[in-house]
Amino acid sequence: MQAVVAQAGLSYTFLANDYGIDLCLRAFKTRNHRHVDAGIPLDLQLKSTTQAETKDASVVYDLEVKAYEDLRDPDARAPRILVLLVMPDDEADWLSQSEEALILRRCAYWMSLKGYQSTTNTSTVRIAIPRANIFSVAQLRAMIERIGQGADP
Repeated sequence: MQAVVAQAGLSYTFLANDYGIDLCLRAFKTRNHRHVDAGIPLDLQLKSTTQAETKDASVVYDLEVKAYEDLRDPDARAPRILVLLVMPDDEADWLSQSEEALILRRCAYWMSLKGYQSTTNTSTVRIAIPRANIFSVAQLRAMIERIGQGADP
C-alpha cells in the first residue's frame, strides 16, 4: 500500500487504534514553492486474504460485518474504501526478492461501500469487488481527482 500511495504522490498516516480505518490518505498541492495540504482525504480499510474467489468480472470476499458497517457508514465525512490484497494460497509464493526486484504476488482491489444498505447478517457479508478496480497508482490518482471534484471514489 505504501509504495502505491507514495508513487501516486499522496501522504499517508497509519492510525494507532482500530476504529475501522487503517490508513488515511491526503492529497497535497504546491503553493509558493512548497507542498501544502489540498484538503482531499481518502480513508482505507486494509484486508488481505488467500480465501477470495476470483471470477471473470469480480473478486468475491466474505467481509466481516463490523468492517462492512464501518465502510458503508452514511455519516462518514471522508470517503472510505476497502482495499483487499488477494494473495496466493502458498505462503512461500507471497513475496520474492532479489537485488533487482521486490515482487508481491497477486493483486489488491478496491471498493467503496457508500450507499450500501445495513445488514442483518451477524458474521460476514459477501461482497463482489469488480476486477477492474485494481488498487494501482493510476486508479488511486483517478479516485483522488474524483473526490477533489466532489464525487465518490
